[in-house]
Amino acid sequence: KNKLSERDFQKLSVETEGFSGADLKALCVEAAMGPLRALGSKALEVEADAVPPISAKHFKQALRGVNPSVAQADLNIYIEWNKTYGSTRSANYDDDDDDDDDD
Repeated sequence: KNKLSERDFQKLSVETEGFSGADLKALCVEAAMGPLRALGSKALEVEADAVPPISAKHFKQALRGVNPSVAQADLNIYIEWNKTYGSTRSANYDDDDDDDDDD
C-alpha cells in the first residue's frame, strides 16, 4: 500500500528521468523498505497490514541511493542509431490494422 498522490507520482516521473526499468525497480524496492526500517526490530513482530504505507518521503530517501545506471551520453548514442537505422513501423503500428483473416 502507498499514500502517494498524483502530484507525488508526477514529481517522481521528473526526478527519475533517464532511469531504466531496472533502476525504477531498484528505487521501488528501496522505497518499500522505508516503512519496514522505520519499524526497526518490531518489523519481525507486526502483521503485514500493520506496516505503514509507502510515502513520498520514502521515495525521496531512496533517490539518495539509487541513480540511473545508464549515462545520458550512452542513451544518446542509441537514440541517434535508432534515428538512422531504426524502424519507424513500430511507431505507426495500429493493433486494429490486422491482416489476419481469422474473423
